[in-house]
Amino acid sequence: MRLESNYVQSQKQKQTMKLAMTQQLSQSIAMLQFTTADLTTFLEDKALENPLIEVIYGHDIATDYSYTKKKKNFDTENDWLEQVADTRETLAEHLKNQVALMKLSSHEKIILLYLIESLNEAGYLATDIETIATGLLMSEEAILSGLEVLQSLEPAGVGARDAKECILLQIDRSPDAPYIAYDVISKYFNEFAGKKWKPIADDFEVSLSEIQQVSDFVQTLNPKPGLEFESERVQYVVPDLILQQDSEQLFVSVAKQFIPQIKFQNDYYKMMQDTKEKDVLNFLKDKTGEYDWLVRGIEQREDTLKRVGKAIVAHQKEHFLKNAPLEPLTLKEIAEEIGVHESTVSRAVNGKYMETNQGVFELKSFFSSGLQQKKTSDTGANDVSSASIKQLITDFVKEEPKAKPLSDQKIVDLLQEKGIEVSRRAIAKYRTELNIPSSSKRKRFDA
Repeated sequence: MRLESNYVQSQKQKQTMKLAMTQQLSQSIAMLQFTTADLTTFLEDKALENPLIEVIYGHDIATDYSYTKKKKNFDTENDWLEQVADTRETLAEHLKNQVALMKLSSHEKIILLYLIESLNEAGYLATDIETIATGLLMSEEAILSGLEVLQSLEPAGVGARDAKECILLQIDRSPDAPYIAYDVISKYFNEFAGKKWKPIADDFEVSLSEIQQVSDFVQTLNPKPGLEFESERVQYVVPDLILQQDSEQLFVSVAKQFIPQIKFQNDYYKMMQDTKEKDVLNFLKDKTGEYDWLVRGIEQREDTLKRVGKAIVAHQKEHFLKNAPLEPLTLKEIAEEIGVHESTVSRAVNGKYMETNQGVFELKSFFSSGLQQKKTSDTGANDVSSASIKQLITDFVKEEPKAKPLSDQKIVDLLQEKGIEVSRRAIAKYRTELNIPSSSKRKRFDA
């Protein structure tokens, strides 16, 4: 009976060990996936639970880094400014400040403030006049009068009820507008937007070139004037990797000055170790083991990031050295090259950034799917990245005759001449991603 009891205890002990290993493995995977901010929070939480852990930060950082699309450096003496909350005006605040300077009756102010609160992000009036009049127990004429005042404020176009009215408000206030612009938009807004200009030109007895001038002017206007006040706050990210160049050599290093580290609280450990209480000693053993595991986890995370970064740079060397288009590259290729699972590479690149001479970029932006080239007698089949295809499309459109823009099919034909097989549907997709309008909308009548 005693032997059976010992056997059961042994079985339970093995199961407990297995669960502990599984939990550590799960947290190791999570650490790799963490962004720098997530890792900092994670380690700070661990430090609250474990008195042997102290989180230390990059005190040797000389500058903070703020990135939107490009890198900006700030002097350390101005760093405190970056901690101040964003104080830019909202659209509502901007309009209310203008209203405060106007001589208005209390009823007029009530109407204007209600209208301002009824604007959407684009600056359009999102509620109909009748509903507003009912809500304020005022006449529709009074609401329309208030709307007219609102539409006289800055930015031009605010308070419009649709895109057409927004454009007309801006044309009406611009001294640079072509003389027929207001009438063209007022009478033929949809036809003008659809570039059906021949009937418009005939009706106004003007040339297509003059309609083109109206179009060029309208392109300078803002169809959503409120969005300039609702732009996203600047995102602050820090690089996980740094790419440095020495002549034709590229070097990848981990940006340790930005990544939090942990320090063992040795004084606390020695003080607590002097106790003879078994529970305290077991606690110290457990927390020491956790510290050791976290150190290994951080080191493994940094090692994986560096290996992935070096593999990416090796594949995209021409891009970094000569700003050439990205080569086709997949997560699977990097995984096979460094000997890890594809999901590991995915976790390593997601939300991680690398600082380069051109700025700071997310690691996953260096991956580009490939399209198969045609085989020729001289060369075998090679992959062409979607980034390369997009660059070629951009170049074709830039050089196309403006009076007769290239159709999607014509772009397909031009790519085929270069030995690249792409469907017309794919061209339309890439063109949309590049914000290039269709050929009919790119056509100019003054070329």
